[in-house]
Amino acid sequence: MLPLWKKNNFYIKEAQNLEEILLNWPDKELAKYVSDYFGYWSTKKKKVELKRIRDLDLDTIILGIARMKDLEEYSDNSKIVPGFTSLLTFFVTHFVVYVAYQDKDNGDPTFMSVNVGILFSALAFAIASWFMSDGRTQRARAIHFRSLLEQVKSELEKKQTKEDTQNHVI
Repeated sequence: MLPLWKKNNFYIKEAQNLEEILLNWPDKELAKYVSDYFGYWSTKKKKVELKRIRDLDLDTIILGIARMKDLEEYSDNSKIVPGFTSLLTFFVTHFVVYVAYQDKDNGDPTFMSVNVGILFSALAFAIASWFMSDGRTQRARAIHFRSLLEQVKSELEKKQTKEDTQNHVI
C-alpha cells in the first residue's frame, strides 16, 4: 500500500489519441482521464481538451456517448440500494433478536442487544457506502463527459446541416 503522500500513477496514461481513450481505455482509466482533464479542480487546459473533442469525427463521438451511457448504467447504485437496505434490515433484526434472547431466562431485549444492532447497522452502512463511492464518482464523471460529447455532437450536426443547406442553394 502506498503512503498517503505518494500519488498512485497506475491509472494515469499519457492521453495522446482521444479516440483511443474513448473507445479502448478501461472504465477506471477513462474516469480518471475525465477527472484529470475536465474536473472542477483540474489544472489542465480544458479548452485544449474541448478542442480535441471537437476534432473527432461524428461516429467516434456517437460511440463515445454510447460508452458514457453504458458507464452510467453500470455505475448506477440506485438499483442496488433498495435490495441491500431490505436485506440489511432483515439481518440486523435477526441479529438483535439473537443477541436479545440468547439468555433464555430473561426474555426482554437488553441494552446490549439494542446497541449491538445499532453498531452493526452503522458498520454495514459505512462499508456499503465505501464500496459504492467508486461507482458514484465514475457515474458523475461519465455524466459530465457525456454532456460535453452531446454538446459537440449537436454543434457538428448543426454545422453539417448548415453546409448541406449552403450546398443546395448553390
